[in-house]
Amino acid sequence: RAAVLALGLNEAAYMAEIVRAGMISVDEGQTHAAQSLGMTRLQTMQRIVLPQAMRVIIPPTGNETISMLKTTSLASTIAVAELLYSAQLIYARTYKVIPLLIVASIWYIVCTSVLYVGQYYLERYYGRGSTREAKARQWLRMENASAPHDGGL
Repeated sequence: RAAVLALGLNEAAYMAEIVRAGMISVDEGQTHAAQSLGMTRLQTMQRIVLPQAMRVIIPPTGNETISMLKTTSLASTIAVAELLYSAQLIYARTYKVIPLLIVASIWYIVCTSVLYVGQYYLERYYGRGSTREAKARQWLRMENASAPHDGGL
């Protein structure tokens, strides 16, 4: 319980700051525009602010989640049954320290890799329309539209 409480409080502090930064990143004009359309504060948050803030919130949230997964190994110091502690219990009986630590590290690599892939797809989903390639294509379209035409001569 102590490990869960400590890790939870630590993560909550970081997440509060990440969400705050994401909310601040949305231009205040967006909120004013939503209010001028007659949206309530809840509708404004759900439909305008949060979807735009998610683009800023997702990357550090994924990094914090992966970091916390790695930090759980610290819980083994207070005898909480997590991955590293389980490996320690087994190699205390079998005296096969290196193979079990390698297995534990492989499990950490697998878990973090799965989280990295999930984070990649989440970032891609929430980052639609804001990539540099999309902006470059838009710029090229504007240049082509404003280019003088020779009238087919």
